[in-house]
Amino acid sequence: MKCLYELTVTQLNDLVENELNLENWWIINDKLNNRKDSILKSKRFKTLKNRAIALNYHFNDIEIVTWLDTLMTMYYVFNKIEDKELINHITILQEYCMPFSNKRADYVLTYDNKILIIEFSFNKLNYEFNYEIKLQQAIGYKELLGNILPKEIDIGTYTFLLEAEMDENWNKIYSDEEQHGANYYKYLDLANYIEKFFKKNLELAINSIRNINY
Repeated sequence: MKCLYELTVTQLNDLVENELNLENWWIINDKLNNRKDSILKSKRFKTLKNRAIALNYHFNDIEIVTWLDTLMTMYYVFNKIEDKELINHITILQEYCMPFSNKRADYVLTYDNKILIIEFSFNKLNYEFNYEIKLQQAIGYKELLGNILPKEIDIGTYTFLLEAEMDENWNKIYSDEEQHGANYYKYLDLANYIEKFFKKNLELAINSIRNINY
């Protein structure tokens, strides 16, 4: 198995807060090339680039910006999941190399017999990150894994459309009058989806027995 990072949620928090120091990271409404140029000499950029090189990844430097964007996103999402016992069991794979392919899934979450593939698209930033393209990629990855993994494995997908959080002048963009961030409600949606997906069927056996009419 090959991925950029294999993490528990605790390790994700440590990576974001300490190693990469991303707590003041924002998605700026600017071209990825410009955003990349602004962080070329930063420790966080060099950390991810050196790691990708060491793993023999084929990548473009602008991808590192999206890796930082999505790490911060996943950090926020997991902090909004209410069931803290559940997140202690989830394994996070970032930039997972799909088997028998030269493709990489943005994130793969695993727990018990369930796998959730998460793809991120970036609104107005670059065509290759278009929502429909990323949606089809996630479906394709699901089909590929479904063909080679045991049939007992339950595979789901989720495509997250990220919005810019600051404009070109570094003014914050809000999603409502209460000044929630541009992606705030999307964080909640994904957090709820993760919780529902990994907890479904947990009590299927006992509930099925209770529903037998005789």
